[in-house]
Amino acid sequence: MNKKGMTFVLLVALLVLVLGGLYYFNLKSERPEGQYDITRTVRYGYTITNRTNKLVKDAEFWVYAPVKQTATQKVVNLKASIPFETKEDAVANQVMHFKIPVLAPYASKVISITAELQLALQPNPWFLPVIEAFISAEKFIEVDAPQIKETAIKLRKGQTETAKPLFQWVSESIKFSQYIRDDLGALYALNEKKGDCTESAYLFTALARASQLPARSIGGFVYERNAVLKAEDYHNWAEYYDGNTWRLSDPQKKVFDQNYSHYIAMRIITKAEDSLLQSSHRFSYSSPAIRVSMN
Repeated sequence: MNKKGMTFVLLVALLVLVLGGLYYFNLKSERPEGQYDITRTVRYGYTITNRTNKLVKDAEFWVYAPVKQTATQKVVNLKASIPFETKEDAVANQVMHFKIPVLAPYASKVISITAELQLALQPNPWFLPVIEAFISAEKFIEVDAPQIKETAIKLRKGQTETAKPLFQWVSESIKFSQYIRDDLGALYALNEKKGDCTESAYLFTALARASQLPARSIGGFVYERNAVLKAEDYHNWAEYYDGNTWRLSDPQKKVFDQNYSHYIAMRIITKAEDSLLQSSHRFSYSSPAIRVSMN
């Protein structure tokens, strides 16, 4: 091979390496550095109680921490009053795992958690390598139900934008009921025209997915300042992917694409088989001899 041919081969090889590096970077850029300007501290705690007159040994407790990073939220520091281990899933949900060696009869153990967060006023760009997971049907998000499909078609007909008409329809059509212990799903909300925040979030998510707009439901809290998280303030909302980032849609509170720094995500809701705590929404524990309550 002559000198010109060797030069050409080297240039091609260099181009392949550069393009390959850019592709790899894009795959890894799902969690960009972004702009997170607002510092927020949240505190919460749980009391673990031995309900019996016998010693309980090696009790275990698992609880969701704030999502490690989203387009609008980043966890800077996470600490607790006793040692813990953290496990993270593919969408940055994280669970804190606590071990309590001994609980005396009728004794209680208080676990206090502090999370230091950085929040964004507007969502940062967010790369979404796999869209299919956010447009398919799953439990409580019945994308394939004929009623869901028909409603989605009707609402997007003639519209140049999909997300806002869906949000407006859900927020105006679904009557808010008080807290419902069990999830009932998007189809229930559509058929009964009522539900709590969970059903409104599920319905928006299902209608968006039926319109081929990636969407997901979120569990967490809504506070404007530093806060002590309370169980009664737990809330569900939705997000949709606009091709560049995840944007907020909260039909129950009638908030659309705004107030991002008020929303603290504790759990991106995934299929039960993919969930770190399976069917548990907030926490789980190992022994029927103990009782757990949020302080």
